[in-house]
Amino acid sequence: MKTIISFGDLVDVYYKLYNSDLAKIFSRLIPFSSKKRVTKSWDSVTGSFSTNWWSVPYIQKRWNKLITGNDDTEYPEYLVNKYFLGRKTLVLLSPGCGTGGKELKFCKFDNFKVIEAFDLSPERISIAKRNAEEKGVRNITYSVSDIMSFKFEKNKYDIVLFDSSLHHVKELEIILDKVYNSLKDDGVLVINEFVGPSRFQWSKEQLNKSNEALKILPVEYKRRWKSGEIKSKNYRPGILRMIISDPSESVRSQDILNEIYKNFNIVEEKPYGGNILHLTLKDISHNFMDEDEETSDLINRLIKIEDDFLAAGNKSDFIFGVYSKK
Repeated sequence: MKTIISFGDLVDVYYKLYNSDLAKIFSRLIPFSSKKRVTKSWDSVTGSFSTNWWSVPYIQKRWNKLITGNDDTEYPEYLVNKYFLGRKTLVLLSPGCGTGGKELKFCKFDNFKVIEAFDLSPERISIAKRNAEEKGVRNITYSVSDIMSFKFEKNKYDIVLFDSSLHHVKELEIILDKVYNSLKDDGVLVINEFVGPSRFQWSKEQLNKSNEALKILPVEYKRRWKSGEIKSKNYRPGILRMIISDPSESVRSQDILNEIYKNFNIVEEKPYGGNILHLTLKDISHNFMDEDEETSDLINRLIKIEDDFLAAGNKSDFIFGVYSKK
């Protein structure tokens, strides 16, 4: 059952008001087109500190272990060494590149002739260009573009990479068809994506488990960023608030894998969960930055709840995958 508006929406608005995000809230009530609303949402670049689960060092090591088999090896290194060792002049395309951090990790390897990256947000592309220039990188081209209007040149790319961007695409069939045609015969589609419930419409079981996980945390670990208020419950977000905030967010995330399977073969897939950790750590991740014994123990207890949830037959919300053309 879908939730149109929830109590959690009111909680979220309250904390945005508390943190002086009034301008951000009211700007999203202006009747922009869907594309303009998405652009405005992604032009709002947050500071260097993130309160989301992906910012926790222990969680990052868990991802590395599940994807690459090594706590300290990130997937760009794993991908290059496993599939492209010895190959040169590779061409990689990265739609929805954001501020360009992942592309900088790929360009450390001399396998790439050029990395093309684009994003809908001019502000994020500006940051990406600046970061690349500061590092003296010359083989990445960043541009502002909408994925629907971007020209996917036929038979051009060795790799097309979607890193946390494909779940923002509504026209999956159209884009994946363009990707297929733009890949060389031996090229691969690579995703590192949220493939869970569209519009974050979590199941009742998932919400219950994430709230059980939240209850095991000491009060000092449940304090929200800036406000210091205690996070007491996880909610299913209302679809209306999600559309107002960002019409593209997880718009068809649960359809991604099935659409990929229509034209691509699975080379490998590495699920890495997120079903419980994603919800539980939202807005309180800053409390888990220290890798001391107590913090590590709490993270491991949360991981145990998530692993048990997945072992019960529930599909992973996040996945790393490599796919070849059929």
